[in-house]
Amino acid sequence: MAFLSRLFKRGDPLAEREEARRLGMRDARRHPLGEFTDPDYQPAYVTEIRARAREQITEVDRRLAAARTVLLERATGAREVILRELGRSDTLPEPAAHVNGHGPAADQDNRPVDAFISIAEARARRAEARRRAVVEEANANVQRARARIEQLSQEWESALIERDHEVEAVHARAEQLIAAYKGGVLEAHPRKEEIPSLWKGEVIAMEATGDTPAASSGREEIGRILREVEGRIEVWRAEVMPRELPAGASATSPASDSGPGGSGQVDASWRGERHGEGT
Repeated sequence: MAFLSRLFKRGDPLAEREEARRLGMRDARRHPLGEFTDPDYQPAYVTEIRARAREQITEVDRRLAAARTVLLERATGAREVILRELGRSDTLPEPAAHVNGHGPAADQDNRPVDAFISIAEARARRAEARRRAVVEEANANVQRARARIEQLSQEWESALIERDHEVEAVHARAEQLIAAYKGGVLEAHPRKEEIPSLWKGEVIAMEATGDTPAASSGREEIGRILREVEGRIEVWRAEVMPRELPAGASATSPASDSGPGGSGQVDASWRGERHGEGT
């Protein structure tokens, strides 16, 4: 029906319904009477409107699938950034060494026992200060990438909600057009009292995406990536933290996160030690 092709391209709902009503009046006069009175028969107009609606929903789902692909690609890219930062060898501490006969160099932080330190200890302290600066940088990059994955997860949920809204609008539009068409049929049909309250296919339940395979797979894929990187971050933090910390410093994490997208900065006590070390 060329009329339906034009109808679905228009943007004035009132004009669309009025044209559908007029079409119903015309068809009531021209089509066989039983087409509209048989409750098991779906009028041709209803069949065509539902077919057009399915086409539109298919296009909506195609866009949703494309969005899922893009979001997963971005989440995978953020994961690669995290793994690259966690794999930097320059963030790992050097093996503990005894200096000036007073135990590991880490024990000397903010607690000097000699007026003078050896050249080896001075070098070790400078190396440790450089390493901690690298850890700060790597940790900030990791936190930004992790926050990005969480944001992508939220974007996927928003895409699912938007899809449901679009599908709901398509169904509502189809039902309004069918109702307007039926109104026209009722106006002109000579046996209107025999027309059933609902034609076959007049009302169709909308399927929400929340529990569909597409929705679940998107959640699972992004969730799997997030869980993986969080586990690796935890292991990495345990590896790059100093073996012994000054009193009051965190013993679990080098970063003070402020939730998703937090500052990602290494503990302030760590920075203070680095700035106070000799050169």
